[in-house]
Amino acid sequence: MTMPLSGQTALITGSASGIGFAIARRFAEAGANVMLSGRNRDTGRAAEQALRDIGIAAKYMAVDVAREEDVRALVNATVDEFGSISILVNNAGPAAEAFGFGPLHSLPSAVFEQTMRIGLFGAFWCSKYAVPHMVEGGYGIILNISAMPATRALPNMGAYAMAKAGMDALGRQLANDYAAHGIRANNIVVGTVRPDEDDVSTLPADFDHDALDRAVGRTTMIGSVGQYADVAATALFLASPEARYITGANIPVEGGALSKVQYPDYTKIMSA
Repeated sequence: MTMPLSGQTALITGSASGIGFAIARRFAEAGANVMLSGRNRDTGRAAEQALRDIGIAAKYMAVDVAREEDVRALVNATVDEFGSISILVNNAGPAAEAFGFGPLHSLPSAVFEQTMRIGLFGAFWCSKYAVPHMVEGGYGIILNISAMPATRALPNMGAYAMAKAGMDALGRQLANDYAAHGIRANNIVVGTVRPDEDDVSTLPADFDHDALDRAVGRTTMIGSVGQYADVAATALFLASPEARYITGANIPVEGGALSKVQYPDYTKIMSA
């Protein structure tokens, strides 16, 4: 079995469940030590145990990335536990109820600030404190888990869009400023994805997957919604030596949604 991340240590924020845990599991299976983090202790400890049960070196720490002191402690704990940090995945983001949905003029300042602190400041602080360890080791990978609203306006998602756009800019800046130190940074632009078929822990038991495919699938070229595994596979490739010449890029994992123009079929209209 190929182990492209053997000997590496990956710090992944927001990794107790969802996309973050899918990435953590994929990295661990590829040979990496994994530091899990998130705010829910019960979920985090269960995720840690799930990885340890299959023989993977994993550690969980309860962290709120909206607090700089928490982030600094997380980075220090990772180095204390595993000796280094060579991969950072900035995945933590605001919960859906904290996206700040609605017109910008009615968005409470406190909601906007919290969205930015979790979605952008957290990624900045993680990078700020992890990069010196990467510079010292002469090698590093930083992946930001971004989203389509960073580049395309979606209704009533202004705060979330601005946080993700800032994250994209952070990735490009890191790639430019630290390339000489052997550090690569990329952004993974995620579309609508759902849990893998064997992982339904983050959705209600009665969730209608078919309805989601019908509603969102038609906005993609592929015609269906993606899975967490699609994001995890992309992250693994970008973190591996095979991606050695890719940096400062936005890598879309969205089924072609960003490239598909959402207009009627004019050939049918004109022939009617």
